[in-house]
Amino acid sequence: MAKNIILAFLILLLLVIIYLIFFNRPPVETLKIDIKGKTYNLEIAKTIPQKMQGLMNRNHLCPDCGMIFISPIDTPQSFWMKNTFIPLDMIFVNLKGEVVNILTAEAEAKDENGAYKFFQSSSPAAYVIELNAGDASKLKLIPGDVIKL
Repeated sequence: MAKNIILAFLILLLLVIIYLIFFNRPPVETLKIDIKGKTYNLEIAKTIPQKMQGLMNRNHLCPDCGMIFISPIDTPQSFWMKNTFIPLDMIFVNLKGEVVNILTAEAEAKDENGAYKFFQSSSPAAYVIELNAGDASKLKLIPGDVIKL
């Protein structure tokens, strides 16, 4: 009897954890950020579901909009463009606010074998900012520039 109660409790606890990690959808928070004199409204992706969804399944991103992915530490970052229909600039930024590298990804980018390409930071980063493709170039943003976050 006690084993059944413990097992039921553990199953319930596991279901609550799964719900909180994968299905709990808190409202999207936004952050206004200045990048080289231009203000962007960035959606904040900080929960696992928000990070998994990213900018997938969208057909448009307003000119001054984007998304920022936040990690608590500098770590290698890797992204793909599965179900992402908007070409994007990915700006990898470390905890000091220094731009590590910038990559431009075409919508649904795939390699010659038809597999989705991975876009990775050249060194550890805590933040990844996604903007419309070409924005980083228009801003003349380069590795080593600092973005105040």
